[in-house]
Amino acid sequence: MINYIESLRRQRPELTLTAILPEIVVRHWWHRRLHNQTVPRVRRAIRPLPKIIVTTVPFHLPSRR
Repeated sequence: MINYIESLRRQRPELTLTAILPEIVVRHWWHRRLHNQTVPRVRRAIRPLPKIIVTTVPFHLPSRR
């Protein structure tokens, strides 16, 4: 994703880009360990880039009973 953003910036440096990232919301804190931690890593990598807006959208997992 970072490579893609950087290639877009090389082609069109005047653009302001928005990255929309899903944030998995779970019912219990201990469920967070079960889910992939890729989004926080991507957010940290994108944050210092100029003219990039990072938007996180909550995605609620349905509870299973």
